Amino acid sequence: MYPINVKSEINPLKKVLVHRPGRELLNLTPDSLTRLLFDDIPYLPVAQEEHDEFVRILKDNGVEVVYLEDLMTEVLNLDPSIRERFITQFIYEAGIRTPKYRSLVYEYLNSIENNRLLVLKTMEGIINNEVIKSRAKKGKSLVDSIEADTSFVVDPMPNLYFTRDPFASIGNGIALNRMYSVTRNRETIYAEYIFEYHPEYKGKVDKYFERYSAYHIEGGDILNLNETLLAVGISQRTSADAIEELARKVFDDENSKIDTILAFSIPNCRAFMHLDTVFTQIDKDKFTYHPGIMGTLQVFEIKSDG
Repeated sequence: MYPINVKSEINPLKKVLVHRPGRELLNLTPDSLTRLLFDDIPYLPVAQEEHDEFVRILKDNGVEVVYLEDLMTEVLNLDPSIRERFITQFIYEAGIRTPKYRSLVYEYLNSIENNRLLVLKTMEGIINNEVIKSRAKKGKSLVDSIEADTSFVVDPMPNLYFTRDPFASIGNGIALNRMYSVTRNRETIYAEYIFEYHPEYKGKVDKYFERYSAYHIEGGDILNLNETLLAVGISQRTSADAIEELARKVFDDENSKIDTILAFSIPNCRAFMHLDTVFTQIDKDKFTYHPGIMGTLQVFEIKSDG
């Protein structure tokens, strides 16, 4: 039994990964909206209420619901050395290069003993005044003088509830994606640790793409049309180079039954950011599509036999 088994967009759903919207939404500000890829600030109580209702409906229909934050917490609970590595890597990927602030943020995160709270804090962002007490002990620097206490040392990750994008299931494997934007690429760290360490997935899931690739790809561009056919969008967020890299690894995997990949070239703009925003399978031979893609749409076929 494979822990990942996704070969359709339309068959009954058995298990799904979600993230419950959290304080990362409270940490969105008008000044950070564009940088964090939002047009407006969602109202957290309503977002959580709608999410909980969505999850209730899934469970009522027999779907097993798994939370990203729970899986990551279970990983950190395995061994203190994993927690140590995660904190250090998280700080580096957050872009903190000043030695003093690396030390301060490390001390702050390491002081959070409960691993679930630690995971949630890495998701919701860190504000300057949260590390101000430790900062005061180390003396005031030029950076301290020009940074407001309410500015972010580490940005929040408000896009996390789009769980399909950081990694995508393909048959019995996954694409652990390199995201298009720096803001979202940080989200993939959780999947890296889950698939490397979690007992349910460790050594049991083939990887068809790595987050350290030179090319960018996002899960919203990857559609499992059936057991042997995969569709991938060439879009604002996914490059043709990435699709070629993905195709080589999928075709080289003896466990994969995919023998054809269709690459859909759609307009390169935010309105059509992913293939799944403009092209949706609703039956074995029926699809809905956005009329805005039809004027320039091109579809390229990649076969396992060349």
